[in-house]
Amino acid sequence: MRSNHHSNALLVELLIVVLFFMLAASVLLQVFAAARLQSDRAAKLAEAANWAQNVADRLYAADNPDEALTTLGFAANGESWVYSGERFSAILTQNTETGAAGQLRQGDLTVTDGEETLISLPCARYEEVRQ
Repeated sequence: MRSNHHSNALLVELLIVVLFFMLAASVLLQVFAAARLQSDRAAKLAEAANWAQNVADRLYAADNPDEALTTLGFAANGESWVYSGERFSAILTQNTETGAAGQLRQGDLTVTDGEETLISLPCARYEEVRQ
């Protein structure tokens, strides 16, 4: 009778250990899934930031910003320029202020993924009037 009692206690202890490991495994699985989602989001943000910086640099260096935007894949949409890519889309709004000494081109490049705004990058270039 005593050995039966000890074997039942051993089975209960084993069940508790198995339940503990199953609980720990499910918690770790959730943690790793959340880490994977954060990693994917960080990679998308980094890619969007690099792409937006590249567009801003090209606009700064371009003599003809409309031609540079067309080369980059943007399409004119009224007062703004629109880009639709595989991973994200972008909208560039520009305005130009002309003064006595030159012309200031300012813009705001907003990169989105669906409804979520990934990055908004201001860009500007001042051009002196050459006489």
